[in-house]
Amino acid sequence: MIPTYKNILKANTLFGGVQGLNILLSLVRTKIVAKLLEEEGIGLYSIYNETREFVHSTSNLGLDVSGVRGVSAAYEKWTEAVSDDQKALCRSNITIQVAVLRSWVILLALAGVLAGMLLAAPLSRFAFGDSSHTWGYILLSPAVGFSTITCGELAVLKGLRKLKSLATLSVLNVAAGILITLPIYYFWGIEGVLPAILAFCAASMILTLAFSSKAERFQLVYTRKELREGHKALTVGSNFVICSIIGHASLMCIQAYLNNFASLKVVGLYNAAYTLTMTYAGLVFAAMETDYFPRLSGVFANIKERTDTLLKQQDVTIMLVTPLLAAMIVALPLIVPLLLSSKFASIVPMAQVTTIGLLFRAIYLPNAYMSLAAGDNKTFLFINTIGAIDILLVLVGYEMYGLLGMGIALTLQNFLDMLLVMTISRWKYGIRFSARRLTDLTIFTLFLFATYTICMELEGWQYWVCGISLTLLCTIYSVHKFNQGK
Repeated sequence: MIPTYKNILKANTLFGGVQGLNILLSLVRTKIVAKLLEEEGIGLYSIYNETREFVHSTSNLGLDVSGVRGVSAAYEKWTEAVSDDQKALCRSNITIQVAVLRSWVILLALAGVLAGMLLAAPLSRFAFGDSSHTWGYILLSPAVGFSTITCGELAVLKGLRKLKSLATLSVLNVAAGILITLPIYYFWGIEGVLPAILAFCAASMILTLAFSSKAERFQLVYTRKELREGHKALTVGSNFVICSIIGHASLMCIQAYLNNFASLKVVGLYNAAYTLTMTYAGLVFAAMETDYFPRLSGVFANIKERTDTLLKQQDVTIMLVTPLLAAMIVALPLIVPLLLSSKFASIVPMAQVTTIGLLFRAIYLPNAYMSLAAGDNKTFLFINTIGAIDILLVLVGYEMYGLLGMGIALTLQNFLDMLLVMTISRWKYGIRFSARRLTDLTIFTLFLFATYTICMELEGWQYWVCGISLTLLCTIYSVHKFNQGK
C-alpha cells in the first residue's frame, strides 16, 4: 500500500511521542548522572559503552537488521494471503523465520561474550594506553551477549510490525535505566560505571524477551539443516560486520585520541554534546527503523511504491525535524544547564552547529535504508565505509577549533553523506528528486543557518525575540508544505 503523509505522520507521532516521553524521563537521569559522575565519569562511560557496541555489533553479524528483512517479508506474505490454507502456510513460515533468527542470535551472543574476553587486553591498551582496564573489559563481556539477544528480539518485533509493543518497550527500558543505574552511581560514583552498564543491559534483555515471546512463542531450532535457513541473513549480515568494525573503530579512534592526547574530560564533553543532539533528533528519527524500514522492505519489488515510500518519508521527516532543530539551536543555552550542569556550558557552540547537520541526516537516513531493503550488500558496505571514514574529520576539527571544530566537522560529514546517498538513490534505484523538493531543502537549510547566525551574533532580548520568531516562521512554512502534500 502506498503511504500517505498522514500515515507516515502517525508513525512518526507514535514513536516521536514515545521518544519525547523518553527524553522527559531521561531529564532526571541525565541531570543526576552529570552531577554524580561529572565530565570524567561520562567520558569513562562513553569509552566502555562504545567498546561494548563495537564487540556486539561485530559479533552479531548484523542479524539485528538483516533478520528484520526475512521476518518482515514472511509477515507481508501472510497479510496478503487470501485463503485459509495460504494463511496457515505463511504463518508457519513466520514461525520458522523467527526460530531460525533466534537460534543464530543465541549462538552469536555466546561468541560475542568470548570475543569480549579475548580482546580485553588489546582494547584496554588501545583506549587507555595501558592494560589497567583489562579486567574491566573482561567483566563487561556478558553485556555484549545481553545486547545481542536484545537486538535479536527487537528484530522479531520490528519484522512482525508490533509498533505499540516497541513503543511501550522503549519507555520501559528508559524507566528501567533510571531505577537500576542511578542507585549504583549514587553509592559507587565513577566506580559504578561498569556495574551500571551490565545491570542495564541485563534488564533490557529481560524486558525485551518478555514482549517478544508474547508476540511469537520463544523456540529454537537445533539441526544443521534448520540453521542453514538463516544463511541468507548471515550473508547479508557479513557486510554489517565489516561496517560495524569500520564504524565503531572510527568512533573508538576519536575517543582514544581525545583520551590520550587531551583528557577523559574532553571525551565526556564531546560525548555529551553528540548524545544531546542525536537524542533530540530521535523525536523524528525513531520511526525510521521501526516503521519505515519494514514498510520499505515489504514494497521494494514495486518500483513505484518504493519510490513513493521513500520520497514521502523524506518529505515528512524534513517538515517535522526542521522546526525542532531551529528551536533546539535557540534553546541550547537553557537546555545544557537543565539536562546536564553548568560545567558542560562549553559544549553549547558545538551542539548548536552540530544541530544544523541533523537536517542533512534527515535526508540521509531514508535513502541509506534503500540498499538495506534491496539486500544490496556492496552498496550498503560502500555507504557505511565512507560514513565511517569521514567522521574522522572530527579529529581535524578538534585540532583546528577545539569543541566547536568538532561540531563543524560533524555537520560537514552529514552533508557529504547526504550527497552520497542521494546520488546512489538516483543512479541505482531510479529515485528522482524534483526541483520542488530540492528547493524545499534549500529553504529549510537557510532557516537553520539564519537561526544559527542570529544565535552567534545577538544577545539578550534580541537573541530570544529573533530566534523564536525564526522558529515560528519555520514551523508555519513546514505546516504549509505538509498541507500542500497530504
